[in-house]
Amino acid sequence: MEKIGVIVDSGCDIPNDILEKHNNILKIVPLRTIINGVEYAEGTFTEDFLFEHLDENVTTSLPRPENIKESIEDMIKEGYNKILTLNISKNLSGTYNLFKMISESIMQNNENIEIINIDTLNISIGSALVVYKALKYIEEGKKFKELINLIEKDIKNSTVFYVVPTLKYLARGGRIGKVSAMLGQLLNVKPIISVNDEGVYYTVSKIRGFNRSVEALYQEVLKYIGNNNFIAGVVISGNGEKVKKMQEAFIDKLKTFGNTLEIFKGKVSSTLSVHTGPDLIGIGILKLTNGG
Repeated sequence: MEKIGVIVDSGCDIPNDILEKHNNILKIVPLRTIINGVEYAEGTFTEDFLFEHLDENVTTSLPRPENIKESIEDMIKEGYNKILTLNISKNLSGTYNLFKMISESIMQNNENIEIINIDTLNISIGSALVVYKALKYIEEGKKFKELINLIEKDIKNSTVFYVVPTLKYLARGGRIGKVSAMLGQLLNVKPIISVNDEGVYYTVSKIRGFNRSVEALYQEVLKYIGNNNFIAGVVISGNGEKVKKMQEAFIDKLKTFGNTLEIFKGKVSSTLSVHTGPDLIGIGILKLTNGG
């Protein structure tokens, strides 16, 4: 009999209400943040602490291999014989490859265990929505092979859009060129950023001014949704009143759509915040072309 469990990395930014409902079949392996030479696992320090030190020596790192191994082995001990791992895009992080390597090693010593590693080709709430649907498919009793096929279709129908008030952290992390970032800052350009079909960041459009960028972000979401039913998630970084109000306004707008099935609210992980800074606003969309 199949008993299916799911393991993800913390860069997938699973909202709390999804975690609370599905923590019986879901485990999250923390990515790491290094602040002035001291290593912290995701969830062991506050967002305020991160932002206090953000302009100092701050980098991010993959999960510890032993944490991935322990999560998989714990699931096996709990009776799971089919394990699905979902990760942020391998073109943005080496996390997927690390999960895959450890999974293959474990399967060599456990012939009755099957582990499938899936690259969501996305990040943050874009990945979270794919994970959420995977959890729902398991609860609906979908078989493992069918589950994989459904998830692969969902990946093709999901994306994320976000805007940040400053480009300097994306430039520092090598996510965009320093010259582009400097020109952007001089011209007050706030690009709308997304991920393409290969899971790589790209600029959707360049808008001058943060408020205008947020409005353009909303228009991009409308364009992507079309007439499809969809689920969505709206995430922010930091605790600024302005960005929190923007998050609530986005959620209220999406609730008025007749084709909105579910909307989630969340925060981005410290790993993403290191590269974006505070006051990011992002929206993940998963289109359900079959009506749900």
